[in-house]
Amino acid sequence: MSIKDKISKAKESSWLSDYLTQEESDTAKYIAQIASIIQKQRKERGYTQHELANMLGVSQAMVSHWENGEENFSIATLVKISSALEMEWRNPLEKRAI
Repeated sequence: MSIKDKISKAKESSWLSDYLTQEESDTAKYIAQIASIIQKQRKERGYTQHELANMLGVSQAMVSHWENGEENFSIATLVKISSALEMEWRNPLEKRAI
């Protein structure tokens, strides 16, 4: 069963743990957070999905998939999006001083 299928089934139940592993739950959460940031930053800069798509050399449908959390992100894609939206890219695995 794919993660998309598990999420779909999980929406029918209040018992997410029956359908998603912790890793899958974390993945879905992070994809949703990234999707939200992309959409917010795009709108703050006044770009349409079509304009951002043209900047990145992808279809408007792909931007829509990103913003709806329907697509996983490669590091290369995140770096490209960050650059197009003039955002600072930070390595999420980099140890930071506290």
